[in-house]
Amino acid sequence: MKKIDPIVLKETGFVALISFVMCVFMNAVFLIVDYFVDGAWSWLVLLGTVIGYVAAVGNFFLMGLTVVKALGKEGKDAANFIKLSQMGRLLVLFLIALGAYLIDLFAFEEFSVGFIIAVVIPYTFPRIGVMLRPLASKIKQRRNKG
Repeated sequence: MKKIDPIVLKETGFVALISFVMCVFMNAVFLIVDYFVDGAWSWLVLLGTVIGYVAAVGNFFLMGLTVVKALGKEGKDAANFIKLSQMGRLLVLFLIALGAYLIDLFAFEEFSVGFIIAVVIPYTFPRIGVMLRPLASKIKQRRNKG
């Protein structure tokens, strides 16, 4: 078994941390909305958050592995490999969301839109983590200088 690139692990850890903070924030928003709209937050929202979090961070991790593996390939082969991986990962995210919808539709007593929302919204959190990464690096550099 090949060793996982330390950069992939480091960046995935950062994205996982930011995604976790965003998931906590999302659940806080659900709780605030629940104060005004009865039933907006339930254990299903928490379950959906966990499913979405695992799917999003797992997708980011697999993307990192794909990029590292593509670096060992030639130009067009690397581009095709990345495109194929992206299509596959997107399909898996879609199937997870569809599965959550079907589970919500048939397995629970009443349909909970919050469950589906809590599954899908965390898909965007790794992107936020990637955007915040340069800011976190600058803050760390300033702290090390001073």
